[in-house]
Amino acid sequence: MAEPAPAARGILALFPFLVVGSLPVSVMREMRARGHDVTVARYLPVAQGYTMDPLDDFAAEGRLIDLSEAIGPYGPDRLEALVAERDIGLILQIGSPWAYSHLARLKERRPELRLLDTLYNNGPHFHAFAHYGSCYDGVLVESREMVRLLEGGPHGAWVRQVESGVDISRFVPAGRAAQPPAPELVLGYVGRMSAEKNPLGFITLAEALHATRPGLSFIMFGEGAMAAEVKARIAASPARAAITFAGFADHPTTALAQIDVLVVPSVLDGRPAAIMEANACGVPVIAAPVGGIPELIEEGRNGFLCPPRDAARCAALVGALQEDPARFAALRETARQVAEARFDRRRMMDAYEAAYLDTLAASARPLPCLA
Repeated sequence: MAEPAPAARGILALFPFLVVGSLPVSVMREMRARGHDVTVARYLPVAQGYTMDPLDDFAAEGRLIDLSEAIGPYGPDRLEALVAERDIGLILQIGSPWAYSHLARLKERRPELRLLDTLYNNGPHFHAFAHYGSCYDGVLVESREMVRLLEGGPHGAWVRQVESGVDISRFVPAGRAAQPPAPELVLGYVGRMSAEKNPLGFITLAEALHATRPGLSFIMFGEGAMAAEVKARIAASPARAAITFAGFADHPTTALAQIDVLVVPSVLDGRPAAIMEANACGVPVIAAPVGGIPELIEEGRNGFLCPPRDAARCAALVGALQEDPARFAALRETARQVAEARFDRRRMMDAYEAAYLDTLAASARPLPCLA
């Protein structure tokens, strides 16, 4: 009897577009560095308000695929050709809205394929997965909150939590965090200029704090579709002299070196890397209690949970740090300790690798797809 053909081992990762500094792009780079057969495909060459990562390293190896001509009805045909050409056994859906319907049709044609989704929060992609989830073998999430929302759902896919992390050897205290606490603090926003991250809420909070503590200053780093609106809002603000829009930072450490406290005013979020990066840099955080954020905050050790609309409590927290430099210095130290103990990037990469290899080693889920 002839031996069965070996299972396909290639991995194809589908992105809507490729943004500089994004976590899933860094995961794909690490998987390549570990010797895995990874190909990356993106549907859009650019996205308004973002700096694109050209992935020159993948392109040089012929591992970057342009799917911009495959957004329409011929998308499944293009994907099927890629699967055959590159011996793909596992496809990763990483936030591409077009990939949901394309992969459903592809799975009907090639039921041996394994499909994994990655969901960071309960936003639009969460609802798309609810419709197409029966096509997927599993879904990777970052937070216990997302496990709770997905586990045991009608989609039938398994759910695995992979806690994100940061490179604690690269994210280290520098700039203001490496100096004695200054009398007047700088509060910062570091993140996408998008509705779920609530940059306008940061400006509203800055105005309220500035009214009671005029010595505070505020700085915003990031880019995205709302950047022009954010700049206009600052220009019209009564606190405009105290708020700086710094825009794109070449690396998060550049931004974090210029602030004393990171404010995360999100209205929808998963497990934001900015909190972990800030803590590793010795920067404590005041963050909204949404999504997976409460899982990251150890109250009084690496930061505080506070809704951005609760300006009175935020002002009290900031005031206490201003008035007690020794307490603030201790908070910086414990923030770094929390990052070292809980947010190490190596554990995250090991967990992603294990999830991909486990899925490749298992038989594809033999459930019917939705049309």
